[in-house]
Amino acid sequence: MKDQAFELKKTYWEQEHAATYISIASGKGGVGKTSFVVNLAFWLAHLKKRVLVFDADLGLANIDIMLSLSVSASVDDYLAGDATLDDIIIRNIYGFDVLPASSGMANFSQIDSVDFNKIVDIFIRLDKAYDYILFDNGAGISDRIMQFSVIADQVIVITNPEPTAITDAYAFMKLITRDHHVSKISLVMNRVDTQSSSISIYESLRGVVKRFLNLDLEFLGNVREDFGVRRAARSQKPISALDSGSVFARDTKEIAHKITGTRYNKDKVGISSMLRRIMK
Repeated sequence: MKDQAFELKKTYWEQEHAATYISIASGKGGVGKTSFVVNLAFWLAHLKKRVLVFDADLGLANIDIMLSLSVSASVDDYLAGDATLDDIIIRNIYGFDVLPASSGMANFSQIDSVDFNKIVDIFIRLDKAYDYILFDNGAGISDRIMQFSVIADQVIVITNPEPTAITDAYAFMKLITRDHHVSKISLVMNRVDTQSSSISIYESLRGVVKRFLNLDLEFLGNVREDFGVRRAARSQKPISALDSGSVFARDTKEIAHKITGTRYNKDKVGISSMLRRIMK
């Protein structure tokens, strides 16, 4: 009876939820996905949106390290019944909230359907508290990673111009369209040298995806190579908070505007940000 009640609640949530759920995946590790997620959350919050980032890489937590967060309880503790939602949500980190994972937790692909439903129930309970809930998926193409994309309103695949990254991004799109019937995917090209080069790669990938997967791949935007990201990672802060005028910050901000459907002025670069870059 309890399972039936949950399924009814889940069905209603899938049809009537208030928040927008965005699943960010890559297929391949090391493409800059988590850095993109953190900075995207920063700019969505900057646009006055209520944002929650869920570290969906439950076995290899990264967001808490990237943001230098002190985690006293995580999803692992919640699933075990040792913590409440209020215990595990870290509030107002650069304007957004974080639901951390636990490093060393059993591989997410091995979590059974009961625990997965407990995680889904978290979002059902939190739905009206946020405008955007971002899933920062782990690398790979496991069934459980796919499930977060299935329940999301928007799937963003982030990749870079390296052939292996493109191949793995395509493998992810192939599985999620073929086995899980997801019909709308957006692409973000990270670490590009020029906009023209990323557009060329996108057009080639779009043609292949259309031909073999019957999928219209949307180009959400590109994020240019920015060595300031490495400095930000060492300081454990989002580069958008350290230097809002950096190319990575501006490109991610533009994508946030595109997601929210708001106008973005590309030429608006703060004087203080400009001076910081000149003096570096």
